[in-house]
Parts: sequence; structure tokens; C-alpha cells
Amino acid sequence: MKNLLLSAIFVLASLNAFSGDTKEPAWQKIDQTQYVGAQKCAECHATHYTGWQSTTHSRMIRKPVTEGPDKNVLADFTLPFPDRTFDIKDVKWVVGSRWKQRFIGVVNGQEVVYPVQWSVKDKTWQPYTGKADWWYANHKDWKTRSNFKLCAGCHSTGSDAYTERWTELNISCEACHGPGKTHSATPKIDNIVNPTRLTTERSMDVCLQCHLAGKPEGNEYAWPVGYQAGMELSKFWKPTVFEEGKTSAELWSNGTAHKNRVQGNTFQKSVMHGSGIQCSTCHESHGALNKSSTVKRADTNALCMTCHGPGKTQGPTYKSITEHTGHAPLSTGSQCIECHMPKTGSNAGLGEARNHTFDFISPSVTIKTGNPNSCNGCHADKTPDWALTEAKKWYPKLK
Repeated sequence: MKNLLLSAIFVLASLNAFSGDTKEPAWQKIDQTQYVGAQKCAECHATHYTGWQSTTHSRMIRKPVTEGPDKNVLADFTLPFPDRTFDIKDVKWVVGSRWKQRFIGVVNGQEVVYPVQWSVKDKTWQPYTGKADWWYANHKDWKTRSNFKLCAGCHSTGSDAYTERWTELNISCEACHGPGKTHSATPKIDNIVNPTRLTTERSMDVCLQCHLAGKPEGNEYAWPVGYQAGMELSKFWKPTVFEEGKTSAELWSNGTAHKNRVQGNTFQKSVMHGSGIQCSTCHESHGALNKSSTVKRADTNALCMTCHGPGKTQGPTYKSITEHTGHAPLSTGSQCIECHMPKTGSNAGLGEARNHTFDFISPSVTIKTGNPNSCNGCHADKTPDWALTEAKKWYPKLK
């Protein structure tokens, strides 16, 4: 409780010191002595620790390993690429594993992200410039682009702006539960943050610290500096402002996902969010056997049909799944997520990140604006006009 009180005092002091974008704020200092690390947590929470090890959160940033059972470098460094001026021997850290891998090295004594990345899906090298990000104007030269200031806050735990160090690699226990020194010495309910005991908004803040596109005060950092689990994220991080009808790097002009890690931006626009659903309703951060750590399988509709379907108060009502989807029962077209969470967001490639507004996006949207819809991701060989005509065969009123 003492630590939480001190944190609140630090928040107020930091907020009073903010002075706009022309001068960097006086950041809240993180007391790194209060962090104990995941292995200490595992002494009492072995099941959660083991589950967490199966998630991508546990392997966001690692030392490069090129061979053997622990190999984590997916990129082919024998494949030439004109923009790649570094070799594996120059890599200090490997970032990512699911969609892409980026590589961190040391230039003039500072850790920086190299200006190319590896696409896991396409197995090719790609340029990485950062030009679409808000911070690019202040960090154009990759050789001086600090990994700590732009990336570390969401790739590590206990990062402090003053020491420019983290307490632990990866998104570990204390990134979501707060510093655990007091709790590990005297385990009590009230001396550790448990997101399940927070309000819906504060619980979601724990996830949105890294899954909500936005920016902090100032222009040097690209993560919510000073935020710790249990605090009010809005005091450290301002979400990207959506302008209806205008496509940005983060959102399409209809507010759907244009890239990855905008789950919070799109979800907060959804009926689901308005009904009290939160991230942990569908995702298990301590690990699950299912893709994206969902609590039930999404590709079998088990996840969605927990709350939706015939006999459920949320609907929809139908006699057969085909009546609702217009597709064969076991086909991709009858999977809830393919129509209500289409892959509209880009990562290393187009269409890799799912939209979280949960709306069915009509092909007419593509016809009018060019934004992706719920049909042509699967029917890529067809036109939006064809998709709209087909969809209207079972939903005549579809616009």
C-alpha cells in the first residue's frame, strides 16, 4: 500500500511538471529496487509463470541464438538485401517472433534499431524506416534513434527514463502486476496489483499501455513513461485521435485497424467495450493453448459462442450457422472472427492484424473508400462489387 501511495504522489508531481511538447516533461521516476523479477514470482506462482513462458510476451526481446533447440533468429542472413548493412555478429538483441523480427545493435555507444526487418510470413528482408510513425520527424536518423526511448517501454519491464535501463527483458510479471518486492516478502492481497480486482478501465489500462496507439508528453519517448500497473493510463498516454473520413498510419478512415497494436483504439469504439467486456474476457495473459492466448478457440467459434448464438441474450438467432453466414458450416466463412474481426491491419505485411471493432465491414465500404472489408480478405480474387452482390443474397438490406 505504501508503494501505491508513493506512486500516486509521483504521478501528481510529474503531471504538474509537464510543460508541453517544446520541452521534455519531468518524468515520474521508477524505483527499480522494488522489482524482483519473474523467477522470484515463480517461487509461489509456478503455474502462471510456466503459462506465461508459452506466450509471445515472454520472448519479445532476446539475445540472438542462431542454432540449436533455442534458436530464435528467424531471418536468413545469407540472403542479400541492399539496405541491410549489418550482419548477425552486429546484433545485440532480436525483437519479435510472430510477424516480424527487428534487430538491435550498438552504434556510437547507443542501442539502436537497424533500418531493416524480416517478414516471418514472406521470409524476406524489408526496409524499416519508421516514416509512418509520429515520432519520425524527431528521430529521422536511425543511427541516433534510441531503442530505449522508442521501443524499450513495451519490450521490457521496469524501464526508467532516468537510468535508461530496464529491470527485466520482455513483458514480464511486474509489467502487469507492478513491482513485487513488498509482496514477495509479505504476500498480501493489497500489496500487489491484480488486474482482475481493478475496475474495468484500470484493468484494461494494463493491456493498453502497449496496445493503444498514441503518445506521451514530449517528443523523445514513444511509450507511457512512468506508468505502472494500477495507475490511470490517461495521465501518461494520449491515444491517437481518430478523424472520421481520414486514414492515418494507425486507423483506416472508418476507424478500423490500419496496423497492429491498435487493439485498444478499435476496441474502445465497439459495442463490446460499451457493454463492459474487457481484454481479459477473451485473452489469458498467463498463456493458453490457443492462438493469441484466447481463453477458448476462436477458429471453432467456441470463444464467440460463449456469449453469442441461438438461446443467448446477445444473439444472433438462427436455425443453422449457414443461415447466418451464408457459408458451409465448417468453412472459413462460417468462423465469427473472419467476418467480425477481419485482418485489416498491416504488420510486416498487409492483412496480418485483426480489427477489434467487431463490426461486419460491408464491401460497399471498399467501393466507396478503398478501406478493406470483411469479405475480400478471403475472396481476394474477387472484386468488392462481386462480394456485395453475393452478400446481399442472404442480407438484402446490407448497405
